[in-house]
Amino acid sequence: MICQYNVYPVKCNDKKNGKCISGNMKIREMAIDRRRMEDIGVYIEKKYCQKQAIIFNSFNQIITNTLTGDIMVLFLTDILLFKIANITFILSLIPLVALVRLPLIFVLRGRSKVKMIEISIIVKVIFVAVLLSVPWNLLGVWNYTALIIIYQISTEYGVGICWQPLMREITSISDRGQFFSRMRFVFMSLNTLFILLLAFFVGDVMNSLQYKALLCVSLFGLLLQFYTIRKISRKQIIIANNEGHKISRPLLQQLSDNKKILWALILDLLFLCIGFTLNVVYLKTVMGYSSKLVSLYITLNNLGGTLFLPFMGRVLDRNLQKGNRYICRLYLIYMVVLVMLPVYVSGSMINVVFITIFSLLSGVIASGVYLMMTIIQHSLVKTEDSFMVLNLYQIIIYAVAFVSTNVFGSIINYAGHDRISIIYLFSLDIFKCVYAFLILGSVVIVKIVFHKMNLNLRE
Repeated sequence: MICQYNVYPVKCNDKKNGKCISGNMKIREMAIDRRRMEDIGVYIEKKYCQKQAIIFNSFNQIITNTLTGDIMVLFLTDILLFKIANITFILSLIPLVALVRLPLIFVLRGRSKVKMIEISIIVKVIFVAVLLSVPWNLLGVWNYTALIIIYQISTEYGVGICWQPLMREITSISDRGQFFSRMRFVFMSLNTLFILLLAFFVGDVMNSLQYKALLCVSLFGLLLQFYTIRKISRKQIIIANNEGHKISRPLLQQLSDNKKILWALILDLLFLCIGFTLNVVYLKTVMGYSSKLVSLYITLNNLGGTLFLPFMGRVLDRNLQKGNRYICRLYLIYMVVLVMLPVYVSGSMINVVFITIFSLLSGVIASGVYLMMTIIQHSLVKTEDSFMVLNLYQIIIYAVAFVSTNVFGSIINYAGHDRISIIYLFSLDIFKCVYAFLILGSVVIVKIVFHKMNLNLRE
């Protein structure tokens, strides 16, 4: 007996691309659509936070220059009349204070990053308010140094520790590079415009009223930072990501597994020794340049660095070795200009010409070195170990910066009293000799280390 079954066609109401969708497939697609909507919401929140972060960071360089940078040096030399040794001591303490970052990383892990930044900004506002209200004749070397130390500790407590982890929360792999390049371009452009106006605002010597006006600009920037960080703190992606960075492996094991970053550290230390931290002090105290020309140096230094960023970024993305060669060649040109740099004579155009070339070169080189070392660091460290390894890396850099700043400060102090020779406006002093020797030696060592590092990168 043969049984026959009648198969009736099933009517399909839900179709996609001509194919019938089962119940399970429909549920799966609904879940995908829901996740897609959530991703869109997170994307919108991240873009909003990125916009606020760019606004937050836009005044950061202006605030730093005014309170602890080149403009502060003019304040100390022209208004407080500090000696060279005292100024270099204060400048050397600024990077050294960053050593407090090491204990703070462990103690403050798991705290709200935005709250820490808010507290940091409040302390900075108090610092500016003290400078605006206290008679400056009461600001001796030790009182001012104490204020600077408090300011720097508050900076490390806030932006120093929290900014990069916070930026990781509001960026993704697809947009991180574009975001950081845009943020750096905005704050450097604004700072260049500010310094350009400063060159016309400040005369041969900065006076009290001018520096108080600059302090008011910094105060406005700090209040803007507080406003924007409050707006960032209200977003759900920030509220949900306040856990500390968990260390899954012992510190020594992390360091052992990231030995390759030692090559980057050697490069960074070499570039640090031939850096430009004390150029303003040298121009002002040894070469006798007016505050107006020093302001021009600061302006063109920032302008050169800002305009050079897009080009150097493309070169380094394509070929690190080629970018390194460009930087070494620029350093050799810079060395020649430094050796030929003339002493200041009022109204002399030759001073203007040399200070223009000198400042543009230093700005271009500084930006190129910053970009190159950032790329190298991220290439040589494992992602899961980056938090601890890169913080320790920076602590070593700060410690060496403290030593090198004091050493070069002593050399500048000696150069101000004894010149080796002088022909017309061109002089030779111990600072120029030491600097030229270091540049020549460092360029050779950098090429050797870079070649060795590239071999390790290919492993």
